[in-house]
Amino acid sequence: MLMVVSCSLRLRMKLMSKEKRKVDKAKAKAMAEYAKKRGLIIKEIKNRESATIPEISEATGIQESDVFKYVTALTQFGKVRIAGEKGGYITYAFAKE
Repeated sequence: MLMVVSCSLRLRMKLMSKEKRKVDKAKAKAMAEYAKKRGLIIKEIKNRESATIPEISEATGIQESDVFKYVTALTQFGKVRIAGEKGGYITYAFAKE
């Protein structure tokens, strides 16, 4: 009896682990899109040495409100820093590592 129970348990564990390995395609696509946008923003800031939200938005084609959210998060995580001001806008620069 113990043998039957342990085989059944192993079989259920295998099935559960296979289910966990499945990736929700919609979530994976959203994560890839997020990473792509973040990469474009970082690349633009590095290329310009410093840039405003409108400049980054224009260069990347990402809406200003989204650029603002990404840059705010990047600033909080220490990847980007406030570099100054230009034309009434804050400029952001890549933080030296």
